[in-house]
Amino acid sequence: MRIPIPNAMLEALGIKPIPLFMLSSWIKAAAKCGFNVQPLFKEAGFKIDLIRLEDARVSPLQLISVLEQCVAMSPDKYFPLVLGDTFAFESLPEFETLLTTSANLRDALKVADLARRVVLPWIKIELVEEGEVARVFIGFDVPVPNIDSFGLPLHLVSQGILASVRKFGRNLQGSEDGFIGVELKGPPPDGYADEIRRYFNVPVSFNQPHDALVFERRILDTPLEGAFPMLHEQAHFLAEQRLGKEVRRQGVAAEIEDLISREPDLLALGIEDMAERLNLHARTLQRRLKDEGDSYLHVQARMRHRLACQWLKQGTVSIDDISARLGFSDRRAFTAAFKRWEGTTPKAWREQQN
Repeated sequence: MRIPIPNAMLEALGIKPIPLFMLSSWIKAAAKCGFNVQPLFKEAGFKIDLIRLEDARVSPLQLISVLEQCVAMSPDKYFPLVLGDTFAFESLPEFETLLTTSANLRDALKVADLARRVVLPWIKIELVEEGEVARVFIGFDVPVPNIDSFGLPLHLVSQGILASVRKFGRNLQGSEDGFIGVELKGPPPDGYADEIRRYFNVPVSFNQPHDALVFERRILDTPLEGAFPMLHEQAHFLAEQRLGKEVRRQGVAAEIEDLISREPDLLALGIEDMAERLNLHARTLQRRLKDEGDSYLHVQARMRHRLACQWLKQGTVSIDDISARLGFSDRRAFTAAFKRWEGTTPKAWREQQN
């Protein structure tokens, strides 16, 4: 099994194991493709106890590696599409209720963004509206420098997510109304292009700069028949509780990172103010970070690096504004730090991404 990044590097970067909430989906998808996924899970070292399924944790890299193996074991069906179409919130009932009681597809996409924080925090789901057209972009924010050099098959994950988002959208709408097309990065997968076109049942464009679903903007706010505001509000409360519990389980460093990723202005907080935000004493926060082999300064540096790369990739924020948002005294200080992180200037790095 190919594990492209050493575990020591993962720990140093703060990458934590993720819960295996999709267990039943993997099993069903493999069965539909004519093989048993259990030997692959065993080889990957996954320890699964149904009585304590919520405690099961796996390396996201191992999970992606298993996905790649599943593709090889399923020559007659394209496994990412089958997995995406099979995915259900069986182990996350609050998310299932939250999704099915959404007032419209715009709200349903917000649920998808919440769910990805439990399923795989690296996933980025972005809705962009232009004129009469809207796109749901699927991307990744992997906290590993030069991630592309490791050859991680993230396109398989992205295609599975697109299939799942499309399935849920179709089910919520009860029709194919307003769905225009699919845009995929890279060339057509060998032998699977026709299957991809059949699954989405709309024009599919390959070799695009991004992965996205394309649809008429008007359907975002079309009322859905399953709308149930009271249940939706209750399910949202339970989903947030689940997310908070999962973040705390990952450790206090992950909790801080999650807060900053959602509210980047918190980067400016000193350790005393951050401790207060977490309802902890500053000394307790220091001790817990030390027990995790971390420090507040290291967490802040990781998040500055991660957010810098995220905003540079987006291309909509100037380098001077990124520098200011991250709390650097001026652009030169930001450039010096970015050179330490990536070995090149922010401007050159941004140009390399396009």
